[in-house]
Amino acid sequence: MRPVLRDFTDAPKALRHLALLLVFGALAVGGLAWAKFPAALLLGPVLVATMLGLRGTPLRVPNSWHEIAQGVAGCMIAHYLTPEILMRAVSLWPFVALFAAMTLVLACLVGLVLGLCTKVGKEEAIWGFLPGMAGAVIAMSSERGLDSRIVAFIQIIRLMTVILVMSIVSRLLIDDTSGIAAATNGAAHYGVLLTLFLATTGPLAARYAPIPAAATMVPLVLASILQGGGWVDLALPPWLLIGAYFLLGTQVGLRFSPDTLRTAVKIFWPVALFSFGLMGLCAVSGIILARIAGETVLTGILATVPGSIETIAIIAVNANANLSFIMTMQVVRLFAVVLAGPPLARALSLSIRQGLRRSNAPPQDSPPAE
Repeated sequence: MRPVLRDFTDAPKALRHLALLLVFGALAVGGLAWAKFPAALLLGPVLVATMLGLRGTPLRVPNSWHEIAQGVAGCMIAHYLTPEILMRAVSLWPFVALFAAMTLVLACLVGLVLGLCTKVGKEEAIWGFLPGMAGAVIAMSSERGLDSRIVAFIQIIRLMTVILVMSIVSRLLIDDTSGIAAATNGAAHYGVLLTLFLATTGPLAARYAPIPAAATMVPLVLASILQGGGWVDLALPPWLLIGAYFLLGTQVGLRFSPDTLRTAVKIFWPVALFSFGLMGLCAVSGIILARIAGETVLTGILATVPGSIETIAIIAVNANANLSFIMTMQVVRLFAVVLAGPPLARALSLSIRQGLRRSNAPPQDSPPAE
């Protein structure tokens, strides 16, 4: 388990920073909620934790806590997935598959162009823009022998871009937000305990099987089956969702550190620019998808943006978008990233390297004429 502190001598500083995170995080959430940002509960901790991370805070979110928060997000998603809506989303499977693949291809191409325009390794750049599962992508890039620091930096910037941009877009496209109340169905003790139990099944399952985004996906599937069959009634009280949002947002923000910034300071603006460019391309494809599927513009954009499943779900729930359609797109794309992302990144990088070697090779002498 990842420690809460780097070492015990950092405890006084960590306690001060924890107090700052709680106080200013609450103020940020309150201000964003007053401005009617749909993802205020997520965005507030992200902003405050980012500032603390850049100041070298010793605070850390234990992996087990973060995984349970992801599991709670999975149960929240399941709460909104009714069989009727799921069947409608499945009936559109050709468009779902096409646009999920399109997002993956766009992400790889944007990464490739970044690698061509900067000194970032082309394969690192492509892996940095692979959407849907930042933690797993970073781990897989390290196993491949790539510079995982660069991959992590690009992934963090991409994720921050999605959260910030979609919070603003959601605020502009809707007139009213229901906040966390729409994601709750009571607070019976057995229902809360069952939710927490399901939230722990993802990390346990990941120990025995290579399930992509297991912390979110396993609780989501189990909760959907149990609730869809009418066997259980999960409880998602406000305090549980607030805690999950706080941990998820803090985890994103604390990934920014002085070391990470020093490693990639020279490529910050190109990475930020290309992240916004990818968002724009995905938004255009989302608008087209919305027209084809008869969904709202916001639903189409959220279905195609290159964010993580749990953060997109939080924004979608609070923006009253069609969560089942969005999650169908996001899940299909997640599996596309797992299965096709690494081979595609390697193939594109290898193709470019071979092309550069051929172009830089000295010309061969032509044979003498007979």
